[in-house]
Amino acid sequence: MTKNNLTLENEENDYDKHVDFYYANLINSLILFSLTTVELEKLQGHAFDPLFELESEIDYAFTAVCFETIFRNERIDDSLREELLYFKQETNNIPSNVWDWEFIDTHPNWIAVRHRANKLLERLGVTTRRYNDAFITIHDNKGNIMQKGGKV
Repeated sequence: MTKNNLTLENEENDYDKHVDFYYANLINSLILFSLTTVELEKLQGHAFDPLFELESEIDYAFTAVCFETIFRNERIDDSLREELLYFKQETNNIPSNVWDWEFIDTHPNWIAVRHRANKLLERLGVTTRRYNDAFITIHDNKGNIMQKGGKV
């Protein structure tokens, strides 16, 4: 085994240790995009802004190394790879001027993305639309840990 192959294998092993987090992030992203404004508003809290999370979770979930780790570890069947990548492209196609609460339930791009997110979740066997916060660490205003997230 060459030095480059050994380095790549070590890097993959490091990412593999966090595959549950990457998978949860991808599923959470799909869940957020599957929700209406009423459902998203129920998630809003002092440490959680659903509109910000819509944008940031999708980008992180589809970071190449995280996305590939999910497939390499067979958390999602490879047959869904292209469909998931198409979903990401659809979210990228939401115009910046409609990336706002008032459009989520009414704009055709948002409606199409919500429909596709629900279809993907069904194909993945995800029956709930409950956001998984197991990996989130929440601190109070004094810096004390109120909720300890999983290992990241």
